[in-house]
Amino acid sequence: MCLRGTGETVRSRSGEAVATDPPSAPAAPRPWPSDHRRIVDLSHVVSPSMPTFDDEKPRREPTGPVQADGAFGFWLQRWTLTEHTGTHLDAPAHVIGGGRTVPEIAPHELVVPAAVIDIRARAAEDPDTVVTVDDVLAFERVHGPIPAGAAVLMNSGWDARWPQGDGAVRGVGEDGAWHFPGFGPEACEYLVSRRGVSGVGVDTLSTDPGTTTEYPAHEVVGRADRWGLECLRGLDQLPPSGATLVVGVLPGEEASGGPCRVLAMW
Repeated sequence: MCLRGTGETVRSRSGEAVATDPPSAPAAPRPWPSDHRRIVDLSHVVSPSMPTFDDEKPRREPTGPVQADGAFGFWLQRWTLTEHTGTHLDAPAHVIGGGRTVPEIAPHELVVPAAVIDIRARAAEDPDTVVTVDDVLAFERVHGPIPAGAAVLMNSGWDARWPQGDGAVRGVGEDGAWHFPGFGPEACEYLVSRRGVSGVGVDTLSTDPGTTTEYPAHEVVGRADRWGLECLRGLDQLPPSGATLVVGVLPGEEASGGPCRVLAMW
């Protein structure tokens, strides 16, 4: 659909009225230079009403009036949010003093193979479940060894709760405690020491399960100088292996993390 008035008469720089036709549709996309044929966005949209780990929500305000439909002008908004809002990356500095910040993470660490470990059936029965070393070994028996530099992603199906708000995403139980899946520290230790992964990712609010008070998975990943991705979505659309993950993280100066647009291609 073209903007209002584009099919009518526009004024040239000389002041002469020039008849125009609606802009033509973009050309058909060319084949990818690699074998990638699909792209999936694994990111939640940032909004003031989105679920968050704490009670501080993103805030946005326009810096000027919104343009009328079809009118030309510059519309800007001012956002206020923490580094760890929505789909985001935890840099090592988030949990380890002196650890690397976001700008210090090398580009090749942010474009990596993706291995997706599916624990949805178990998470539906036990929200406190975690990814274990046995899960990693079971994955590798079917899909082969996880390559060095890969990202290992937990698909618990928890992203389906996102539209239901904080209570559902936090998994608040009758006891008032939070209950959602995460990574066990033993699995993280195995992945960083035996497989040399670049990082791990989850479709929940935290790399650690909701019941934790010590955050051992965060500590293992951070001390190993790896990153973590939290609040992913759509992992059920990815193949267990064979996809490439692209992590577009906001490179704030000395940032301990940052909101991301995470894409998967295969």
